[in-house]
Amino acid sequence: MIVESFQKTGILPLVCDHNLTTGSEVVYHELTSGDPDIPQILAEEIMTREGEIIGLFLTGMIPPYLSAAETLDLIHDNNGLAIVPHPFCSFRRSSALKEETLLELAGRIDIIEGFNSRNTHDDEDRRAREFALCHNKPVSVGSDAHHQKDLGKYWLELEPFGTPEELMRSLGSVTVRFPVMVRGR
Repeated sequence: MIVESFQKTGILPLVCDHNLTTGSEVVYHELTSGDPDIPQILAEEIMTREGEIIGLFLTGMIPPYLSAAETLDLIHDNNGLAIVPHPFCSFRRSSALKEETLLELAGRIDIIEGFNSRNTHDDEDRRAREFALCHNKPVSVGSDAHHQKDLGKYWLELEPFGTPEELMRSLGSVTVRFPVMVRGR
C-alpha cells in the first residue's frame, strides 16, 4: 500500500517502523527496483530510554532501549541523520523524547519534526518549530501514518536529494507548509 501511494501521489515516504528497519528495507527495495534514482533511505524510529529518535540513511538496525546519547552516536556512526519526532506531544508522553534530554542533546540532533499530523494540540507543533528555530535546526513534517488513510497526508516539497548532506541542504532552503487544521486546544 505504501508503494502504491507513492506511485499515485509522487510523495516519497520515510518508512520508520518502531525499532526495526525491515519496513523501509522492503519499501525502498520495491521503489528503487522501479526507479534507481530514488534515494535508498533506510530508517527506524528507535525507542531510547528517554523517548523516540528517528534514524535516517542508516546502514543497519540500531538497537532500542539504549540511552538517547548512545543512540545518536550509533546513528551518526552510520553516517545517518537523527530526527526527533513529535517533541512536546502531550498524549505520547512515554514515547516523546524527554524535554530535558532534548535540551541536553540539542547540538547533536539534526532535524526537529515541527509538525506531526497525530499531535492533538497546535501548541505542541508550534513549540517544536520554535525549538528548532532557537537551536538552528531544520524542520520536518510527519504524517505519522499508522493506517492507510494517513499516508501522504502531510509532506515537504524538497529539491531532489540522495545523501544525508543533500537532504540537510534541501531542508535548509525549504519553506515548510502544511494544512491548517482545527484541532484540540
